[in-house]
Amino acid sequence: MADPTVRLRARAGLGPILLLLLTGPLGAQEQGRFVVTKGADTLAVEVAERDTFELRGTLTRRQGRAGERVRYRATVLEDESAPLVDLSVWRIDDPEESPARQSVRVIFKDDSVAVDDVNRWGGITTQVMGSERAAIPYLAGSIALLELITRRAASGPAGDTIVPLFNLGDGQTVHGEVHRLAADSVTLTIGSLE
Repeated sequence: MADPTVRLRARAGLGPILLLLLTGPLGAQEQGRFVVTKGADTLAVEVAERDTFELRGTLTRRQGRAGERVRYRATVLEDESAPLVDLSVWRIDDPEESPARQSVRVIFKDDSVAVDDVNRWGGITTQVMGSERAAIPYLAGSIALLELITRRAASGPAGDTIVPLFNLGDGQTVHGEVHRLAADSVTLTIGSLE
């Protein structure tokens, strides 16, 4: 991860997000802790670690009065795509040892995404959705997953880069536009959010 602690600030939902570009060789294992705030409110806290082929972490985020804890594990390829993502979801107040309320496996292949969704009440459902080749998984509040975008931009040609993102929350593919500000920083625009 770029920095052990990164604090992002948003103003009325449209604050600038600066992410560091990593251009050096990947170490054996990297760890990071990220805090996302809006004003005095903490929206999300993420602890993540990455090695050569895997990114895993826990994202705790507030959504209105409720909140959730999401554990994820993603297999990461050289182009920063993640063809396999596993997610487990609990309510924020569920005990650590309780079974997940929802478990999801997402498989990216070519321009399609297969999603197996298992929950405590409804069994398993499988959906296959269209996306774009080499789309990067995106989970609202996860800075570690957003860093896959900046790493891809760093390894590409100079200038602005458009990256397809598959939103793990709603199954939509959107585009992220990466603007290089300097050799070590970028802004990322996803839809109307910068």
